Amino acid sequence: MLSLRFSKQLSEITKNYHFVKDTEGMSPARVYKLIGCSENLYLKMSDSQYRGTTYDVEREKDVMLWLKGKVPVPEVLHFEQYESTNFLLMREVNGVVGHVYHQKQRDPEKMIRMYSEGIKLFQSVSILDCPFVSDIDFRLSELDYLLRNNLADIDIENWENDTPFRDPNELYTFLREHKPNEELVFSHGDFGDSNIFVANDQISGFVDLGRSGKADKWYDIAFCVHSIQHDMGNDKKYLDLFFDLLGIEPDWDKIRYYILLDELF
Repeated sequence: MLSLRFSKQLSEITKNYHFVKDTEGMSPARVYKLIGCSENLYLKMSDSQYRGTTYDVEREKDVMLWLKGKVPVPEVLHFEQYESTNFLLMREVNGVVGHVYHQKQRDPEKMIRMYSEGIKLFQSVSILDCPFVSDIDFRLSELDYLLRNNLADIDIENWENDTPFRDPNELYTFLREHKPNEELVFSHGDFGDSNIFVANDQISGFVDLGRSGKADKWYDIAFCVHSIQHDMGNDKKYLDLFFDLLGIEPDWDKIRYYILLDELF
């Protein structure tokens, strides 16, 4: 039995859908797939303790509305604040999620091309009038709030095996004291194969956009490097192809920094 408290308006909108809890992501937001007769929707909810952070679905809603027509993102159908929760209702993105596409294709080069094309697409978005900040200072300020309120991921069992820290505060201090210079572009903020959708061998959409905004160009690249290494092994040819497609040489210091930054989120 589904035990979610909705407003009358949202209850009416969703009354003919079957709710299935999404257990894929590691975000503290709660996500449900709503299966309907003619279409599927997604409902994403964040609690009041996350308001103002990149976990807040109100921020995600604002980002998606701003990106409409610039990048393929879910269509926002409804947003509301009810009691202590923010609710975001979206239309399902066409296509299959990237990690499923990769498993079916078994062609690493195709997935690497998806990553490079996605990076270029996001970095082509002008930031001149972008109201969303997701740079290092913003993220570290957010991290400070999460740590002080016991909301950060401090379970080292979730960290990568090669992370050279075993204490969250030690890692946080390192991040504050070793901030790299930033080359700001528009960034997805959580760029991996779980947040890319593919149809007909082309990118059909992006999801989980709460961290999107102005950030260092190496932020998304670092996420792609991590995904390539995790899913395709450490064969140098795959990373070489990725950077060849981007037309740049890797900045390993920045890549390592942003992978470490993600450990506490």
